[in-house]
Amino acid sequence: MSKTFENLDGTSVAERFASIGIEAGARIDILDLQRLQRRYNFRAAVYFEEEMARKNDLAADDAEYANVPETERPFVSVDAFLSFAREFDPYSFELRLKECPLMIEIIGVGMIGARPHVIGLMPFLDELETFEEPEIHK
Repeated sequence: MSKTFENLDGTSVAERFASIGIEAGARIDILDLQRLQRRYNFRAAVYFEEEMARKNDLAADDAEYANVPETERPFVSVDAFLSFAREFDPYSFELRLKECPLMIEIIGVGMIGARPHVIGLMPFLDELETFEEPEIHK
């Protein structure tokens, strides 16, 4: 069977996402979210502001921030976030993710045109207490 979103179990967008463990309120490792996004060809966006994530519409936010570089928006694609973080800190970022997975709260799922998407919320800084410099043994 082809690994596309349309072939997932379920008749609605929410049911299809739920069949791979993505539903509102669930928490998922950002690396797993990226892997699923690539496998099933959906868009995964993460917000840095809770109120915006819960109240706004991704399509409207895309339009509003169309002329703003993605790294300066209050939301970003999972791929862009991970790419930026790896560029900024190529060695210790990967170690941190292994020691302390970055858990994204799923806020909702939907469609923009014909493309399914997930909206997630990044943890707040106070929730990332253990996401600090890893010990590097030489």
